[in-house]
Amino acid sequence: MDNYYTDLCKIMAHYGSDKGHPIKSSRIHDYTLFYHSIFKEIKINHLRIFELGLGTNNTNIKSNMGSNGKPCASLYGWRHFFPNSKVFGADIDKDILITFPNIKTYYCDQTNPKIIKHMWDEPLLNENFDIIIEDGLHTFEANVCFFENSIHKLNENGYYIIEDIHDSNINLFYDKIKKWEIVYPNLTFNFVLNAYMNRDDNNLLVIHYEI
Repeated sequence: MDNYYTDLCKIMAHYGSDKGHPIKSSRIHDYTLFYHSIFKEIKINHLRIFELGLGTNNTNIKSNMGSNGKPCASLYGWRHFFPNSKVFGADIDKDILITFPNIKTYYCDQTNPKIIKHMWDEPLLNENFDIIIEDGLHTFEANVCFFENSIHKLNENGYYIIEDIHDSNINLFYDKIKKWEIVYPNLTFNFVLNAYMNRDDNNLLVIHYEI
């Protein structure tokens, strides 16, 4: 497993994303191994993909990528891996928002339900999404706020994934999931915990909208 990598690992590394890399590093996650396993069969489909958290390099903003970070790196990676799809994103840092072919980004403060709703009211975001990835402010409260104000945007058979969950928040999520399972009976909730590396925030919460 130490030498195993996928084309998605190489793609994300090429654009400067920390979601995965052919060379294992304690500074880089290995989400691309999991993502490749669930997305490889649909990579040529015409999908709508949304990611919150674009990798700001403004060190004054929480959950930043550091001054050497490459904003929007994963959006370029998703566009490369899903060549027939439309990719959207949002971030609290207005200075890193971009518009490129098949990529469009928006401002969002994921701790503010009114701002989240305002974002979803944007005309190009009216249609629902097949994949929503939350890689924003890595706190339990922020994760919950964005999920509860955004899960209605997920298509049937779609995936909503929360990245970078710290080990210390796992039990908080388990308690919250018990409540979510009642409110959202069509959703399944599964953790991918430190799958290939011993890193304390290398955890994903994978939510699938069952048909």
